[in-house]
Amino acid sequence: MAKFVRLDKIKATAHIESIVASEDLLNGQFLALGELQPDGEARQAVPSGDVTKQLVFHASVPLTYEDRSNELDYVLKAGKTGRGYVLETGDIVSIDDATLVKGDLVVPDPTGFVKDADGVATGLRGEVIAIEIDAIVGRLAVIRVIAEA
Repeated sequence: MAKFVRLDKIKATAHIESIVASEDLLNGQFLALGELQPDGEARQAVPSGDVTKQLVFHASVPLTYEDRSNELDYVLKAGKTGRGYVLETGDIVSIDDATLVKGDLVVPDPTGFVKDADGVATGLRGEVIAIEIDAIVGRLAVIRVIAEA
């Protein structure tokens, strides 16, 4: 499961959903959107990889003022409002993942992007277009969305 997410190429006009979940969430998870919350803005979100549902890619801003905390430790706590991005064809994101290699086809999973084992997925999916090494994060899989839900 990814703990670090970098939004490499997301349109300035990207659709962002305010989300809230009943469990702690890590950046990079896929979430199915549910009911609008009483605040009139956030929607209930549940980890899911079901492409028949309205999915968003969790990428909340890890802003914290704690001394001993950094982006790699970030967790969106249950009940707090976060950000979910509706990914579109052509979007590029990077996630920390030690298993993916360049050329892998990936699909949504409740834990994040995972390798499409049989290569026949339909709906939202992506392709690993590069592997990068970040001095702080380590190994990043750069993923280009090749089809949207």
